Amino acid sequence: MSMSVGSESGADDVMVEMNTTPLIDVMLVLLVMLIVTIPIQTHAVKLDLPINNTPPPQDVMPEIVNLEIDFDGTPIWNGTPVSSMAQLDRYFQESAAKPTQPKST
Repeated sequence: MSMSVGSESGADDVMVEMNTTPLIDVMLVLLVMLIVTIPIQTHAVKLDLPINNTPPPQDVMPEIVNLEIDFDGTPIWNGTPVSSMAQLDRYFQESAAKPTQPKST
């Protein structure tokens, strides 16, 4: 038992199969040209938005309140010592009555 490596009738026989390599090359070139020439699809929705004529509100920076408590228990409001709790309470009420609330640090 042996395998047949070549044709048994000889090497001078005519090749019956079609050479498809040039056809595949042409097909690939046409495919690349088709991909390049197709316009890019944009999926955009056009909306008619209203025009905003009012300017944005100004950012008002709130006042910063620095409240400290000294080693002996004396409250210090923005660097000035507070003599009584009634005065500290008045500072709190004045800060709470402002339209923009101060930030404490």
